[in-house]
Amino acid sequence: MKGMKKFAVAGTALAMFASVGLSACGSSGSDGAGADGVVNITMWHGFSEADGKTLEKIVDGFNSSQSKYHIDAQLQPWSTIGETMVTKVTSGDGPDVVTTGADNGQGWSIDGTFQCVQDFYDDSDSGTADYLKNVTAQTEFTIDGKKQQCAVPMGYAPTSVWYNTDMWKAAGLTDADIPTTWSQLLTVAQKLTKSDGSQYGLALPDSGWAPFFKGNGTGLYNSKGKATIDSKGNASFLKQMRQFYKDGYSKKGMDETAARESFESGQSAMVIVGPWEDQAATDKGINHNLFAVPDGDGTYEYADGTTGSNTGSTGLYWWVTSQVGDSAKKQGLYDFFKYYNNHDNQVKWSLGSAYPPNNKTVTTEELSKRPLIAEVAKSTEKSFIGIAGLKGGFGDIAATVDSVSQNTARTNDDIDKILSDAQTKIQGYLDEYATD
Repeated sequence: MKGMKKFAVAGTALAMFASVGLSACGSSGSDGAGADGVVNITMWHGFSEADGKTLEKIVDGFNSSQSKYHIDAQLQPWSTIGETMVTKVTSGDGPDVVTTGADNGQGWSIDGTFQCVQDFYDDSDSGTADYLKNVTAQTEFTIDGKKQQCAVPMGYAPTSVWYNTDMWKAAGLTDADIPTTWSQLLTVAQKLTKSDGSQYGLALPDSGWAPFFKGNGTGLYNSKGKATIDSKGNASFLKQMRQFYKDGYSKKGMDETAARESFESGQSAMVIVGPWEDQAATDKGINHNLFAVPDGDGTYEYADGTTGSNTGSTGLYWWVTSQVGDSAKKQGLYDFFKYYNNHDNQVKWSLGSAYPPNNKTVTTEELSKRPLIAEVAKSTEKSFIGIAGLKGGFGDIAATVDSVSQNTARTNDDIDKILSDAQTKIQGYLDEYATD
């Protein structure tokens, strides 16, 4: 398939997920029907913990709810699920449906690895009217000159600022001190930092800053395919962050895993991460709460007119692979999507996985067993995928952005030069894939 090698999964986007052993793969045949007439559907996903058990229960429930289809849910490593899927689909021996992010999904929709699902959204009985618009907006692409929906929501997880309530209280902070701007967040981090080096205010990785460039600056590139990272707004943001690290309010050189460990060990008072931190902090005995990631004063504008949002998201979706075509498997998958995202199953999914619901009819009261997850859900409509809208080159651009943030935090290199070099690289990637 054209350009197939270019749409590699970027490990940085999925680093928060644990790798697990590769399962057997493949489907039952062109239509998936076995000797008993049941249509067999192969699903790939990477959920290996409580989220995986919850998904398994929902899949089992679907299989038991009808007799036409049987979904075989297979566990794959997040680190290689995309690359393996591409190879297998090319040979016709891959999964029928796979979970991956919108950042890779657009390229794979364009090159034909995935088939779009606009007809599912067009069906008034599909339940898509109850999907959160911000979640579905991330997978609406222009394919062959036509704008259409190419995926179905699976797990959309906004980031939040998680904080150690004991440290918060010890620093003399109250609810009145919860920051509403990025600058206020950095000030609170300063108050939570101990001068003897025994406690950092914020465990902030120096990678994955794409949402912060949008919230505090001008973003990375615009909808016209022009790089925008080399701007005064971005330079000002980076200078502010370099001073933040120099002043010792966050430990340097951390990735997201190290940042979470710093928070969960009691080394740092705050961390910015997805909703899975609730269970992790609980397991480590950390008394905790959360607040929304504060806005910045950036000028980047999303399609809905939103500016200033620093709230990123891990956006995972169900993608139908091209080997399904118009076979009987397609209707089976559409029936499953309707089942998975219905009201009751989204309550079950949210309570079991810590992901906020995709269905807007789920109420805060129904999530009362996990009140912090209900609180996370309030940020969904203002959370965005950091690197999106690409035909290809996600991994290359993500690596370039990480190089910018790491050079900012770890070196004294000239920030204007750092951004100028990144501008050239990102524009090169945008031009390369625009012509494919």
